[in-house]
Amino acid sequence: MSHNPNDIFDPKRYGLITGSRVSVLFPIRSAEVGQKQYAKELANNMYFRFYDNQSTWQTEHGNLCESTAFEYYQSKYDSTATYQPPFMCVDDFGGQADCICESHGVDFKCPTTLKGWLDYLHEGISKEQYHQAQMYMMLYNREQWKVVAFLMETDRMSNNGEQYPVDYNQRCIITTVDKDPEWETKLKETAPYVIGWRDYYYDLLIKTFGEK
Repeated sequence: MSHNPNDIFDPKRYGLITGSRVSVLFPIRSAEVGQKQYAKELANNMYFRFYDNQSTWQTEHGNLCESTAFEYYQSKYDSTATYQPPFMCVDDFGGQADCICESHGVDFKCPTTLKGWLDYLHEGISKEQYHQAQMYMMLYNREQWKVVAFLMETDRMSNNGEQYPVDYNQRCIITTVDKDPEWETKLKETAPYVIGWRDYYYDLLIKTFGEK
């Protein structure tokens, strides 16, 4: 595929395997059902150039806090940090990182509870977050990625005058992910199955609704 990564209206941005969903290609158990379902979503997005809005108040909180998390990280940890770098594409893979620095990239997470935030300390990052970091390292040519859990009061807490019992200078829990040199090979071994089904479902949409 040929892409203009800076054009957010470029139709070729639709249908790409993204960092937020790439873990589907690395299943713990049976892969077929989850990968075919993801292929349908990619085909639907590619044909209609539309994403269903599945936002929750938790994701809205994350979206609202992201710029604050960036400013916090830039001021306290890395002055080279750049917010929302250009969208990147490599073949059938694409995504836009939250932040890119000279030596690494950053993905911000903004939990809505103290427990959820502390789980990044006690439990570490999830499988989905690990594979997202690997994808972004591939896209942005970095050897290291950081998942930064930033704690900020929700709107409900602020409206009720509540505050987390955590000093503002200690509001980040940072997990560092190093690049797995074998990850990209594994991705490209698995991706043709999803891409093949994506193209199958896309052709079915064309036969049903016509060329767009």
